Amino acid sequence: MAIYAPGHRDRHNRPKRKGARSAIAILSLTAMVDMFTVLAVFLLQNYNTTGEVIELSDEVKLPMAKAVKELKPAHVIVVSKKEIVLDKEFSVPFETVKAQDDWNIEPLKARLAQKFAEALEKKNAGMGQIKQAVDQTKPDAQAEDPNDYRRITVQADKAIDFLTIKKVMFTLYEAGAAEINFAVMKDEQAGQ
Repeated sequence: MAIYAPGHRDRHNRPKRKGARSAIAILSLTAMVDMFTVLAVFLLQNYNTTGEVIELSDEVKLPMAKAVKELKPAHVIVVSKKEIVLDKEFSVPFETVKAQDDWNIEPLKARLAQKFAEALEKKNAGMGQIKQAVDQTKPDAQAEDPNDYRRITVQADKAIDFLTIKKVMFTLYEAGAAEINFAVMKDEQAGQ
């Protein structure tokens, strides 16, 4: 049984008050909107760094792997049975690459070198300098690699012959790629 303070009560067993309430609770809508805005920005930025890094192509069946690491944002080369695509905007026919004797795929090399130059120019522009200043204050483990703009992720169909993959990798190296990673699917049954 509850203990009530003595005094007159209404029909709902609440104490009767004489005059206005002693405290008025007002919800501050502005503060709540500000809080939700900060929360939304935080979640979007967090997803931006840990979410999907690359979009998987429907025409590429990736190989399975037991040991995988998280991919970082990079330029994406998709090697399918139909074509070799750079960042969804430039392509070279697969049959042309497979048939050529030269290991260097000149159109791909030229376009990739152009992309690297554009990325370097953007990096050295205004915000790049601010980012470099902030990175200098971070510990070495958290600081970004200065060659991040030359990172490549290769999505190759598992049925593609090795010589064609080698031609693509040679071209990437010749164009100035700093880090080349392969996209694979994690083999969930590997640990069992």
